[in-house]
Amino acid sequence: MRAPVRVADLQTRAEAASFLRSAFEHQLDASIESNAQPNVGIAGDSGAKQAFNALLSPTEQRAFFQHIISDSRYWPRIKSLIGNPPYSFLLPEDEGLLRAGGICRNRANLSAQGSHVSKASDFGNGHFYDNADRTYRVINYDQKDLSLPWQNINVHNQLVVDVLLKTYTQKTKVAIFRGTHSVMNNQAALMFPRPGQEVVLHLSKHPRTP
Repeated sequence: MRAPVRVADLQTRAEAASFLRSAFEHQLDASIESNAQPNVGIAGDSGAKQAFNALLSPTEQRAFFQHIISDSRYWPRIKSLIGNPPYSFLLPEDEGLLRAGGICRNRANLSAQGSHVSKASDFGNGHFYDNADRTYRVINYDQKDLSLPWQNINVHNQLVVDVLLKTYTQKTKVAIFRGTHSVMNNQAALMFPRPGQEVVLHLSKHPRTP
């Protein structure tokens, strides 16, 4: 059987891990071949970064990060393949893994010291969106479930997600609240879901292979 070549084709976490390793290795080889400058992206980096955010839970991201930085050739590629620190998937005790300022100027911390809530840049396309154009990122994976979170959502008894609100100007927010906006007249777009509120989730469009 031929290995999946798109994120949308992946079914299991094992497939996802293999796909991501191959994607990062491909980008590393391409950066070396093209003599890319440190911390400067090349074609395909964005797709690999989106796959990293879509395919791995925070715990799995931490393990993957620890694995790749054991190869110093990846150090100049961290910014373009994973993003700028601090990283929400790292723990305070991970501070000594790399120097944050070497990845992005004026960054002092490698890990998010006080909060592990996903940053906006962690979402990418997210896993799901709702009718209020809010984006959802699944952050807990049942370790006994070998499938990816968007494959078996109907069988999960409980799902932990981070939610991202779309950014609007103050003028647009007022128009949405008043119901006078030409496109979005759903006030729910301006606030996080409330306890007990029912939301209908739609599968997001997943990034293609880098």
